[in-house]
Amino acid sequence: MAHTNAPSPQDPSTLKIQAPKIAEETIRRPMSGKTILAIIFFALFTLGGFAGILAFVKGEKERTLRDWQIQMGLVVETRAAAAEGWLGSQFDVLRGIATNESQKIYIETLLDDQATADRKEGAAGFLRNYLKRVAEQNGFFTPPPALEINANVVREGIAGIAILAPSGQVLVASEFLPALKEDGFLDTLKENVARQRGLWNLRLDSEGQPSLGFLVPIYPVDAQDNAKPIAYVVGLKQVAKELFPLMSQPGETLKSAENFLVQEKPGTSGSTIQYLTPRRNPLPNGTKPMTADSANEPATSAAAFAVTKPGGFSLRSSYGNIPCLVMGRKVAGTPWVLVRIADQEEALGPSRKRQQGMLIGFTLVLGLASVSMATAWKHGAQLRASAEAQKLKIAAERFTGFAKFLRVITDNQPTAIAAMDAGGKYNFANRTLAEAAGITPEEVNGKTMPAVIGPVRAAAYQKINKQVIDELYPGWPNDKKEGKWVPQKVRHEFEENGKKKYTKTDHIPLRADRDHPPGVLLIEQDITEFITEREKREKMFRGLIEAFVGEVDSRQPNSARTNAKLIARVARGTAEEMGLSPVDVETAELAGELMNLGTVSLSQELLSKGGTRNEEEKKKYREAILRSSDLVAGLEFEGPVADVIRQAQERIDGTGWPKQLRGDAILPAAKVVAVVKRLIDLVQGQDGPAQSLDAAIRIVLAEAGGSLDRAAVASLVAFLDNRGGKGKVGLA
Repeated sequence: MAHTNAPSPQDPSTLKIQAPKIAEETIRRPMSGKTILAIIFFALFTLGGFAGILAFVKGEKERTLRDWQIQMGLVVETRAAAAEGWLGSQFDVLRGIATNESQKIYIETLLDDQATADRKEGAAGFLRNYLKRVAEQNGFFTPPPALEINANVVREGIAGIAILAPSGQVLVASEFLPALKEDGFLDTLKENVARQRGLWNLRLDSEGQPSLGFLVPIYPVDAQDNAKPIAYVVGLKQVAKELFPLMSQPGETLKSAENFLVQEKPGTSGSTIQYLTPRRNPLPNGTKPMTADSANEPATSAAAFAVTKPGGFSLRSSYGNIPCLVMGRKVAGTPWVLVRIADQEEALGPSRKRQQGMLIGFTLVLGLASVSMATAWKHGAQLRASAEAQKLKIAAERFTGFAKFLRVITDNQPTAIAAMDAGGKYNFANRTLAEAAGITPEEVNGKTMPAVIGPVRAAAYQKINKQVIDELYPGWPNDKKEGKWVPQKVRHEFEENGKKKYTKTDHIPLRADRDHPPGVLLIEQDITEFITEREKREKMFRGLIEAFVGEVDSRQPNSARTNAKLIARVARGTAEEMGLSPVDVETAELAGELMNLGTVSLSQELLSKGGTRNEEEKKKYREAILRSSDLVAGLEFEGPVADVIRQAQERIDGTGWPKQLRGDAILPAAKVVAVVKRLIDLVQGQDGPAQSLDAAIRIVLAEAGGSLDRAAVASLVAFLDNRGGKGKVGLA
């Protein structure tokens, strides 16, 4: 029904919408003595009509400003979100270092006063190489000079990654790390004692380039909730090439539109606005970042207004003293405000001309109507009837013009748009819908949905249409009292010509008026291509996972080679039986399938021991499963697969590992995987002597409500015994 590509633009002059023609009649002069009253009435009508025109034009101006506010708000939101996403990615790099358990061991060695010099030097060397590699991979490094100079000159660093003691002492750092003795950095370090991350604000480094510092705390290996950091990881980098391009809006149509970052300049008590990113138009002091300041005067300055009222929308003067539209948005976690400006003349000029034309046109129409009415009152009843007909003609022409306006808008949309009554009969359809049906928009009007889009889709859409109409008018037609206005958004899947078809629809209830019963505005978008492409990617991704898991399982002893696959299959069935969401069901299955990845680091001898492992070997096996979580942490899943693997060895009574989580602190999918892994390990002899399936189920049932979640255990047993699960997963 809906095309994925936008239709070609349509010329409004080609639309066949005409007002009804009203024939003129000869009017006889009536005999009346109410001329004075008529004149008074005409005068009041003219004045009232003109006031209405002014109010209408004023409303149009306000609507235009609201539209620009919405448009600028969307741009500001996307650019600010892009900046926040980029900042988050930088912190994620450092957080990856801070949460790496292996690196924490070396850091604790450097902090240990009892450690030997050799141990400390070895730990420092390992960390230095590790930090260098991470820095080079993520832009936290000082690039080599453009020309090599054979001179004994010490290169001054501009970027790098370092690990600091809580006192601020550098324990180890990558090459060319700049000095960290500035007051701004020390303040950031002090403030971060009680925070999860810190930002050393934008500044010009030794090369005159904008630079940012990022700080993340490092906690002990077995840190509790109230633990204090043992060290900090700090990253410094130049940001102009990464951050500043995010200010550009893709598909920008306004020539004068500009996005930039500002802040209250530090040390000025809020009296000065500092421009952080480059500006388009030159000023006496240039366009480079952090090279221009202005007074904090919200009443006149666009940047000052955005800083004072983030999210506000107004007309102010730009930094170039040009009247412009302005809107700002605070960038979370920073003192920055993202400002968007657009030349007032470019943005509002066309609409102002249109509004002036409307004012003139409506005034002329009003004048003609007034003259016609005066003539009607002067010449009698027949003339009054003619004047009324003339008013209807004018109204029809205005309606025709407005209908053309709406038709041009809807016909040039890539989505199918239609209005229909409660019975599913069309009373409006745009060109996109009509072309998909192979007819004209005029031919669609009056037809039913099955006749235009087919019975299958029509039945699905009409069911939702009925729901939204019943919500709006529960007692229609006997009771016309309104209920709830509740639009619906639905995704559908159909079979057409032997192929899958996916659509997304919006069902918006239309209120009844004097001439029309309640109806529905239906907006349909064909998303088949998007869904098909996503399914291809998911299929490829799952294929890669299965290949990797198969390779890992090949190292397992024969008795345990099906461990991960069994856990995955049983976990899916148990999660579905438990009523978890589709995302949690998928997460439980993937976690079960991937949780053995970390065992590739274990010896074949240890893997072959199964349930006869000693305590030290059991600890190594548990740590290997934990490493599985680290291995998949960087992959993008719809659910928290890495967290579920990490919590799969936790127990609801707090006796699990590694963090001794209790009760609802454990994810529902992790509770399911924990129960299923316990059962499969018992059956395969991975946790003591191998048990029969019935014996293993009895053991798991005995642990329900203690170490294992009762609901997860009940769902597991129900799946295996009542849903045919034993046969489905190969345990029969």
